[in-house]
Amino acid sequence: MNSDTFVRLNRVRGILFDLDNTLYPREKGVFDRINERIDSYVARWTDRPGSEVSSLRREYIDRYGTTLGGLKRHHGVDPGEYMEYVHDVPVEEMLDPDEGLSRFLGAIELPKFIFTNASAAHAARVLAALGVGFHFEGIIDLADTGYLGKPDKQAFASAVGRLGAEPGETLFVDDIPANVQAARQLGILTAHVGEGGNGIGDFSAGKATELGELFAGTSWYRCAGSPQTR
Repeated sequence: MNSDTFVRLNRVRGILFDLDNTLYPREKGVFDRINERIDSYVARWTDRPGSEVSSLRREYIDRYGTTLGGLKRHHGVDPGEYMEYVHDVPVEEMLDPDEGLSRFLGAIELPKFIFTNASAAHAARVLAALGVGFHFEGIIDLADTGYLGKPDKQAFASAVGRLGAEPGETLFVDDIPANVQAARQLGILTAHVGEGGNGIGDFSAGKATELGELFAGTSWYRCAGSPQTR
């Protein structure tokens, strides 16, 4: 990390964390199950065969940021019904309490919000299953952004405003390159979590907890065994 980037990191006043495939590994399969239910919902509402669903979803995501954006505009889908259906997956059976993640989040002495394109109800269930919900000040879900969602600029502006910081004082952590790149273009400090992340964000790590090594030395990260700063 160069000195300029560390100075920016030390000035961070709040962090926005993505949820699915960021706080837990993709291999847990939660988002795969959600994707299957999205495909099922799209096929039912658009009367498209399964072979065409993926291309239609990609078109909607490219044009509107989310699959739901296209379904609302072109098919009159009720957002609440959609969100309830696609997130009806047994996260409690797929995720376990993560003590390492909890220690990592507890060492961050800054306001932390979940910023997700999922529903607040789904996010709350995931956080409870991981045993880390108490570390977050709140959840910013798709409804909170007027169903715009990441990577829409207005969605980021809404989330940063909720955090109570300026873009340059905000750190955003996500696994999806397009979201990370969009945040970076807005002057938000970014961290990409997952494989092949070099060069996508200002920082990259295989999993969220590995970011602790990068945060060490800032005024707001309390390393194991060090005294609290506040």
